[in-house]
Amino acid sequence: MTEINAGTVAPWESLININVEWVMSVLDIFNRLTQQADLMDAMMKKLGVADEMLQLPDHAGVLRRAANRCLTCERPDACEHWLANESHPDEAPGFCRNHDLFARVIGNMDKDTQPAA
Repeated sequence: MTEINAGTVAPWESLININVEWVMSVLDIFNRLTQQADLMDAMMKKLGVADEMLQLPDHAGVLRRAANRCLTCERPDACEHWLANESHPDEAPGFCRNHDLFARVIGNMDKDTQPAA
């Protein structure tokens, strides 16, 4: 190869690079979605609200909005650490974007288990 041709890239090579970058970004997004979904599932199980969430009116919409809040969380590492170190928490951590939702569900569960007066 001469010095003149040394810096040229075949058109198909640049397309391959674009496709590889696109695939990597899609995989990165998929990995993030999976990680955040796993964290939300673990949080609901740790708090004992998973079954109760399914009993909520419009539970599909509630879960979808909760998942969206979780997906936009900027602290998945803190969440993972909290989940690994809390054995029987009373509430979600303060940084959890679903803290208030989980607190309401826990409150409803507590009301349901109170004896009638």
